[in-house]
This record gives sequence, C-alpha cells and structure tokens, in this order.
Amino acid sequence: MLIAAVMVATLLHAVGHVAWWWGLTEPGPPSTAAPAAPTAPADRAGGPSATFPPWLDSESATQTVSEPTETAAAVPTPAVPAYASSCLRGDNPPTGATFPAGDPFGDEVDDLGEGAELQRLYAVRSGTLSPIDGLGAPRPCDLQLWELVTRLAPQHVRYLEEFLVFDADPTPEKGQFVIDGEAVPKRVTYSTFDDNRWRLAFAPNGIDRSDLAWLVAHELAHIVSLNDSQTTTVEAPVCETRSVGSGCLRPAAMLNRYISGSWDAAQLQAVKQAESLSSIEDRVKAGEDLYAARPRSFVSRYAATNPVEDFAESFAMWCTVKPTDRARRALPTASPIDSGAKVAWFDSARADVVPTLGPGCAMLTEFATS
Repeated sequence: MLIAAVMVATLLHAVGHVAWWWGLTEPGPPSTAAPAAPTAPADRAGGPSATFPPWLDSESATQTVSEPTETAAAVPTPAVPAYASSCLRGDNPPTGATFPAGDPFGDEVDDLGEGAELQRLYAVRSGTLSPIDGLGAPRPCDLQLWELVTRLAPQHVRYLEEFLVFDADPTPEKGQFVIDGEAVPKRVTYSTFDDNRWRLAFAPNGIDRSDLAWLVAHELAHIVSLNDSQTTTVEAPVCETRSVGSGCLRPAAMLNRYISGSWDAAQLQAVKQAESLSSIEDRVKAGEDLYAARPRSFVSRYAATNPVEDFAESFAMWCTVKPTDRARRALPTASPIDSGAKVAWFDSARADVVPTLGPGCAMLTEFATS
C-alpha cells in the first residue's frame, strides 16, 4: 500500500527535476569536448560486487568523503515532531505571498508546475525561518514542516538559504506539468550555480504522512548528494567524473560511488541518449521506457529518469520504509543494479550516510507510519 501511494506521489512530481538535473554523461576527451551549458531549473557508489565504468577505477570510486565526524551510535534518534493533519488539506486559500524581485532561485510560480500557487516563502537565517514574501510571521504548519526537515538532516540545514511552501494543483489533468517538491541551488549566472546555497520547496497539500516523509527524504537527498562537499566547479572542458548540471561530482562523492556500483553500461547509455531529446516530455518518456525494460532496477518509475533521481528515490525508500516492511523485503537483490541492492547500498555507506542521516531517517520512518 505504501509503495502504491509513493508511486502516485513521485509520478506527480516527476517532471520537476528532469530538466535541470539531467547531465550525467560519460566524460569525453578534454582536448576535443566542449562543456554543455546547463538548462535553467524547470521545477522544479559502489555497492557490493560493483562493476566500475571504464572512466573510473575501483580505487577512486571507493574513496570516502570525510564530511561527518559523528558515529551513528553517538547521535540519538530525534523525537517525531508534531504535524497537524490539517496541514495536509487538499487545497489552501490564496495567501497573497509574492516573490522578492529577482530572486536567484526563481521568481515565477509557474516554475513550480501548472496550477501551482505560492503559499509562503522564507529565508533561512541561523536555522530559523524569516518571511521574505511580504507577509507576517511563519504559519504553524510551515514551522512544523520545517521542524521535520531539520530533524531529518540537522547537519545539512546550513546549505539552505530559502524554504518555500506552495500548493500543487489538487486536481491535475492528464499530461499536466505538476510537481510536489523542488531542491535547486542558487543561480549565480545563467550557466553557473552555487552548490553551497539551496532552496527547498514542498507542496504538502493533498498527500498523506507517508507521502510527505518520502518527499522530504527525496528532496533532502539532492542537497546531501549535490552540495559543494560532493561537487566541484567545471574547470576543464569536461568533468573527469560526471556532470550534474551545476558542476562535477568529486571522485569520492556519494552519488559517484552509487552510480558506479548500481548502473550498468547499457542503462548509462540510455540516459546519455535521452540527453539529446529536445523536450521534457520526451525525456520523461525515455525514463518510463527504461523502467519498462528494467523494472527490477528501480524502486519507482521516476527513479528510472536518471541516476540523480534514482539515488534520491532509493534513499527515500531506505529512509522512510522499515527493512521489515513487505514492500522493501520484496525488492530484488540478486544483482548490484537491482533496486533492493541499491537501497541496501545506503547501509554500506556508513562513513558518510549513516552518521548524519541514520537517526533522522529512523524518526522519519516513525513519522510516516504514525
């Protein structure tokens, strides 16, 4: 039942990340290749028996990033924060909130999907919400949602500069561009971004607690895996590892190691071919085709969009669904590229995933089922 609900939620926000994050290409020769300018934001590794792509050797792919210093045992599981059921109502009245002029994260509500409605926008200052939308104090529901985020990933709140709450269209038509979440870095110029500054946006209207938990985990996974501790700026014509739109993954980055162990050459080639497609709709269709061809490899259809979204979806499963849950136990694990093996990868990434996110994920799992 949880998986069915998750599938609906993730499909609704599928288009949200595709246009901006699509950029995981095999590096080409530095002397001949030209860098591809990332598109404007539209919305929105090594596992067991890993087989590394030819441009990565096993030594570089198994390094670890030394960002966290705590151990999982040293950090207690945070308490589940209060969250009123009314905060998930299907539709909210307009608030009159507005974007600051020239907001570098985007100042068009249509970027959040057709039928989207800005509810509130806050700057994150010293870990607290400060309204920048022309309205008064933060709403209780927004503070409760913020508390959920901060308890999940307290060490990563420092990357957040804005926190946005919006209403997605509660009754979208077939084919309508609708999302329910967004994580985007700060735009510096048309083609450059600051991976140290992020906006996190959610549309909690009309979903349940398990959907919200999955959504929060998914969006935080982007910030955890794509912040400046995991990426570098493009200083050569191409990345030595992989491009993620705003920069290059470091060789020891979580996402780089994850892809190396859980995506085979044929799947990566399918992603590369999809990059040449001109429309978002075609790229989404390409992801659906990949899922249809390799359903064992992905926890959801949206995960097949590209490796960035696959990482976020697999993390969301690991973070919000108990290992004993039937839906998680049913995931295949025979191959490193199977969905169950991908979820289990996060158990093995103890150096940088479990210490910072394990306690918060235990809280989020309880939140999802309470």
